[in-house]
Amino acid sequence: MRLNWVPNASVSALHAGEMCAQFPSQVIDPGLIENLGSYVASVEQLLQSKLADTRPFWYRLIATAAEIGPNFELAQTSLLKCGVFANASVVNTLAGHITDIEAAFNQMFPKHDEQVRLRVRPLQEQWLGYGQGLMAHLGRLADKSLIPEEVKVIPVQPAIGGYGWTHIETNMVRIEAMLTNPMVEIPEVVRLGWLASQVQLELPRFSELLGVTQLHKVAPFAMLPPVLAAAQVIELSACTEENVALAIENWHIPIPQGWDLHERLVPTLLDWWETYLTTRPEWHIAMQALGKMLVSD
Repeated sequence: MRLNWVPNASVSALHAGEMCAQFPSQVIDPGLIENLGSYVASVEQLLQSKLADTRPFWYRLIATAAEIGPNFELAQTSLLKCGVFANASVVNTLAGHITDIEAAFNQMFPKHDEQVRLRVRPLQEQWLGYGQGLMAHLGRLADKSLIPEEVKVIPVQPAIGGYGWTHIETNMVRIEAMLTNPMVEIPEVVRLGWLASQVQLELPRFSELLGVTQLHKVAPFAMLPPVLAAAQVIELSACTEENVALAIENWHIPIPQGWDLHERLVPTLLDWWETYLTTRPEWHIAMQALGKMLVSD
């Protein structure tokens, strides 16, 4: 598996915007809130009249920003991907807010690409040392076809001290370029393996029984135990209740509504994993079972 590292200032700026919108209390640089906050609030205000939940928009906006440059087209395409058919005036307004976010971010980080390339080197070195072994063991534990030939990795300026997400539809992951591991128990290289392990789940054999919405909910959970188990084999981490809980909480995996992390979610996930290891169904069957188990009350 080959990682194609591609810094992208627009993706980094919009990532910072999403973090300001979703996790404002965890933003580590007060300047991001100060300089981007009002523009992010304007985006949220505009979207709230169109969408019940703004999170899917940010997800699609950031993925699309890696492929589309002009902000009018970027705004329009991202809205359409969320099922919103907006008139030119709304699209222009949204494109303006996106431009404002990018401009404010670029003013804060005028040498973004150079700085991010320096920041991401420790993670690249960790991947050279452990990445192939991690993914090889993941393939043995779960399914070899989960290992992609190539993944685009967009390292972004840290906004909340460690974050990453997989854009399944575009074979892309983004990850904050941390100089050190925020968690000793689970190094960043394991997070990167977890992100990369999800890109193949868009293949029909894995996704068609779940559907797009359910796939996005299940994928982060489904790949967590096998990645931690693979990391345990190469002595990077361990697949324990404590580490599963740490990953879910610190990697910001959305918890099903009404579920308690320690009393219900972690035991359910590990029970599913133990059952999988005992019975060894095909991976798409295991994912479908997990999807049924994670249905909110």
